[in-house]
Amino acid sequence: MTTTTAARPVITAWSALSPWGEGADAFRAGLAAGTEAIATVDSEFVPGTPVRAGIVPGFSMEYPGTRGLRSLDRLTRLTLRLSELLLTGQEGGLGSAPEDTGMVFATSGSHRTGLEFTGRSYRERLPFHVDVARFPSTAVNCAASRSAIVHGLKGPNTTLTAGPAGGLLVLGQAARLLRQGRAQVLLAGAAEEYTEERVLLEDALHRGEGAAPPVAEGGALFVVESADGAAARGRGPLATLLGTRFRAYHPRSGGEAGKALHRCVTDLLDDARTGADEITLVVRSDPDGPLGEQEDSALDGLFGGPHAVRQLAPGHRLGHAGSAAPAFQVAAALAANGPHPLRAPALITFVADGRVGAALLGAPPG
Repeated sequence: MTTTTAARPVITAWSALSPWGEGADAFRAGLAAGTEAIATVDSEFVPGTPVRAGIVPGFSMEYPGTRGLRSLDRLTRLTLRLSELLLTGQEGGLGSAPEDTGMVFATSGSHRTGLEFTGRSYRERLPFHVDVARFPSTAVNCAASRSAIVHGLKGPNTTLTAGPAGGLLVLGQAARLLRQGRAQVLLAGAAEEYTEERVLLEDALHRGEGAAPPVAEGGALFVVESADGAAARGRGPLATLLGTRFRAYHPRSGGEAGKALHRCVTDLLDDARTGADEITLVVRSDPDGPLGEQEDSALDGLFGGPHAVRQLAPGHRLGHAGSAAPAFQVAAALAANGPHPLRAPALITFVADGRVGAALLGAPPG
């Protein structure tokens, strides 16, 4: 990228719905205190069996909405609450017209709803004897679509299903939509729900029962817009989105996560014309096992050791949040300086099986 900092999109507001509680203040407090948010809950499938999970405290499935919202799944209700937390009290409004405000969202969808709906079609006498009110929740874009409908957002509405890359990919997609003039303001973020169906899926992906880290739910959502647009609407930027970068690697062909991440971050810093010595904060995904070790190795090679730059890894306190994990990392980067704007560049990284990625945030322009 060769655009100036002033021409890059900015983040002007954010909120989170996490195991630390509702809103940005609760997230900041949990991050600052290093609070352990993973709790023990009773298994629905095997009563009396404890399950460790990061669940949004006090979240109710009751949504005081209009007709047609009673059948919504937990993921959609979480997303509705998350978008409500973000949009309530926004000074200056959103885009000039409803068509100028959109949403870019990442999630893996509601596993429970999909399995229950499909299962019922097999169990009933005829396959179409199902609860049709539940069908919209089986679509992966239900959460973002419902949020747009409830809040009157008529601009672009995109849902990405990219696993652990999702929470960063939405920022890149939001930047593209702004650059192309498709919207003036975009809500970009990610969320996941906690269900035991998702726990079983994560165990299968991690190749064994109990092998996956504790599953977490919730998400984070950001207001992304141009610096000029933010100024016109009276919103002060919290950070500049300097760029995102992603890279695939192939373990069976000798590819390594550490080398891929090193290349990914190096290219990102070059694109943003930012030196590694300018980075003051790194927010890592820090997964357990060899992947986490390779992420550490790549970052140590870039910054000269684990103590050369401040590092955060909120995932260990919140749990494994899937698509929402990188969104929580971005929120942690914004929350690390309290309610104030970023003063210096912050790097967010993730490593996963076969892919890596990074996002770079900078101080607001001017």
